[in-house]
Amino acid sequence: MTAHTDQPRSTKIAWICAVITAALGATILFSAEPGLNWPIWVAAACASLLIARYSSIGRVELPLAILCTWATILSVAFALTTADAFPGFILLADAMLLGLAVITLGAERWADLSAKLLATVPFLAPMRVFATTAQEVAGAPRSVSSPRSRALVRGGLITVPLVIILVALLASADPILSWGTGRIASWLPDWSFPPRLVFFLFLLALTLGANALGVRQLSVRLPQYPGIPGRIWIGMTEQRMILWSTAVLLWVFVGLQISYFIHPPPAALGTGITFAEYARRGFGELSFAATIVGAIIIILQYARPADLSSRDRTTLQRLDFALLLALELILISAFRRVLLYEQAYGFTEARVIAQAYMAGMALALAALAREIPRGSISVSFGRRVAEIALAVFTVLAFWNFQAWIVNRNVDRLASGAQFDASYLSRLSANAIPALIERLPEIPQPQRDTVERRIACRRLPRNERWFEWNRSVSAARSAMANWKGPTCPPKVQPATPQTVDD
Repeated sequence: MTAHTDQPRSTKIAWICAVITAALGATILFSAEPGLNWPIWVAAACASLLIARYSSIGRVELPLAILCTWATILSVAFALTTADAFPGFILLADAMLLGLAVITLGAERWADLSAKLLATVPFLAPMRVFATTAQEVAGAPRSVSSPRSRALVRGGLITVPLVIILVALLASADPILSWGTGRIASWLPDWSFPPRLVFFLFLLALTLGANALGVRQLSVRLPQYPGIPGRIWIGMTEQRMILWSTAVLLWVFVGLQISYFIHPPPAALGTGITFAEYARRGFGELSFAATIVGAIIIILQYARPADLSSRDRTTLQRLDFALLLALELILISAFRRVLLYEQAYGFTEARVIAQAYMAGMALALAALAREIPRGSISVSFGRRVAEIALAVFTVLAFWNFQAWIVNRNVDRLASGAQFDASYLSRLSANAIPALIERLPEIPQPQRDTVERRIACRRLPRNERWFEWNRSVSAARSAMANWKGPTCPPKVQPATPQTVDD
């Protein structure tokens, strides 16, 4: 790798980008609803890191570019959805991607990355970032040539934060100080002190540490994984017993599922199992069973003795393939059960997410099938599974599946199917435009429930431009154009009167 030639210039660029990024974040993220502000800040943080890296070595490595790009794309979902739990998961995924970008700085190829790195991100990334920030702050005075200037810089780094904190504390006890700090705060864009200042310093510590690592870390420093002492080996006999018994059981189950296309399912055979139980019991258990058996195959591959003959290895590989094929068919059966359950009882978030999990699991098993001929599980397998999981989550984050759920459930009304108005009206703001649009098609008793709950729905304010969210904006527009009832006032319980003796 070509060494950078202008360290002071790169360091200044890292500082400037970090201060700008932290100031932007403190302005649009602090005390704000999640919306357009998050993708703006994530894009700025990624651009800051990429600029610092480019200023140091004159180029940006492919893994760093991919991780920063994916983090930025995923953060856009903050401005698109309000589905419960998704903002938290998106924030977690972005933090993992950016943390992975920090600890893999210097990696030249995407293939250099391993799924093992994900376990180290929550610990190693913050440690490296904050340690580098401390080094940068401590070394900042050395970049000044004059001894007197260095002393002034050191004094300023200690004095300014101390004075700001003391003024913020003393202002509450003195009217003149309170008036002065209030006037200063009024000139700034709602910079409430000291909480926003603390938030700014936190963001500055993050971005400065990441940028400084981008400048200084010329070669990759991936964490080292010590070998596992006393590695357990599972012999040929044990492996054959496990694989054969599991394969026979799974293929018997697959055969039964195929027979149901010819003969009626258990619900019609007098077994006492209703159709609802048959469908509902299936997809969760089958998905979990497929996950367990997939993990068993990986463990057996890892514990396979190195001195097996070619014939033994071929036998075990054939059993692995037989198991994987059975698992794929079982996942298809589980997916079909969800479809049957949706046709009978409607569409919900849990059922859609279950189908997404099955699709991701099927792709992960296909990736595992690629590893079987190798005789061992490669580093690439874990990375591919992580990519599949992140891709499925990205699709769910960008797709307004709650509106799709509303439309599919209303479509079922034409065939006289059940309709759960209470459930649909509890969905997030993502579903409100679709609910209002399809209200005329909902029967009157259920329509009253939906209208009452929509009328009483309180949406996030999102008044500032950087708090814009597509789902909230569409819901607010739909409610503004809707000629529905008003929310009935809450009845206050009567206060019991006391009677004096």
